[in-house]
Amino acid sequence: MKASHLNNSLFIVNLKNLSMPNGILMRPNRLRWLHIQNFNRRSLQFECSFSILNPSSLSRKGLDVHTVHLHRLLMRFQHLESLSLCGCTELNDSGLTRLLSYGSNLQKLNLDCCLKVTDYGLSLVASGCPSLTSISLYRCINISDDGLETLATACLSLKCINLSYCSQISDKGLKALTQRCRQLQAVNISHCESIRGVGFKGCSKSLTHVEAWSCKLNPEGVTGIISGGGIEYLDVSCLSWYPLGDTLLGIRLSSNLKVLNFRMCRSVSDTSIVAIAMGCTLLEEWNLALCHEVRISGWQAVGLYCQNLKRLHVNRCRNLNDNGLQALRDGCRSLSVLYLNGCVHVTPFALELFKSHRANVCIKDEEVMCINPYSPFR
Repeated sequence: MKASHLNNSLFIVNLKNLSMPNGILMRPNRLRWLHIQNFNRRSLQFECSFSILNPSSLSRKGLDVHTVHLHRLLMRFQHLESLSLCGCTELNDSGLTRLLSYGSNLQKLNLDCCLKVTDYGLSLVASGCPSLTSISLYRCINISDDGLETLATACLSLKCINLSYCSQISDKGLKALTQRCRQLQAVNISHCESIRGVGFKGCSKSLTHVEAWSCKLNPEGVTGIISGGGIEYLDVSCLSWYPLGDTLLGIRLSSNLKVLNFRMCRSVSDTSIVAIAMGCTLLEEWNLALCHEVRISGWQAVGLYCQNLKRLHVNRCRNLNDNGLQALRDGCRSLSVLYLNGCVHVTPFALELFKSHRANVCIKDEEVMCINPYSPFR
């Protein structure tokens, strides 16, 4: 195999078959192959990564990567642009020290489930990887606002960051990120219980993608998310109940919004649905599954104003009845797929009428959890 064919391909490290006598990376019967490709390798991923879906990677005990493998690998592969340590649950801060010497080219870093990495480890990443554009910190439970502020100060080219399940992150850290990293395009704050969304206020127009499922957003926070004016994809599914009313009305100002996920937003009112339908005329996909408070005026607004809507999810909506389905049938002229099941007030006759009038619409008896075919976090 020619070296030119290996330069940019992903190298997956099988730790079980790897040995490094005298600091030389080896595999049985493959020393020459590794020697050919080692200097120009651009992407490196450990086989213990949860992103490699096989039985051994899912059942393997966490590995002490930093003391046994990572230092020597980073010395050997000095031109890495992408490094995945996802699933290296035993990796601690000291394992990241070599990034100070060999991380200058790194653009993408995955630390998902690196449970022992703290703010100090993130400061090593910030100092050693100034070219970083994407980082995933899913379930890095020891990362706080201090670490995020350090990262935001050093890595000004960040475009994509996953903070889901980072329980110590609040709006303070989020504000540092959105104010300093003005090229941000995608942020995931799902299950960050301390975030209300106000940290997004004044974000750059480059921010187009926000995932915030199972969050405790308040109205000011929702307004903050859309304040940059660039949001095209917004997932606020499973939004926590807000005692002072409907949280989501501010989304009506998102004139560029194309994909909106309200799944299991059980308290969203007709007032918000009508305002969003009128204000977000570019919507192409809207998930309203399990939105039990959407009633006839809401369905009528969707049918009347959402003329670019191609995919609509109405699974298990308790207050979708025959009249609401008729409003969707008579409107939504671009609709191609309707996800519908479990709507107990929709009669078989109304469903057959819909099919006969809108034969071009595919009605699917299934419920979809993720409505984004391409996500920067997968």
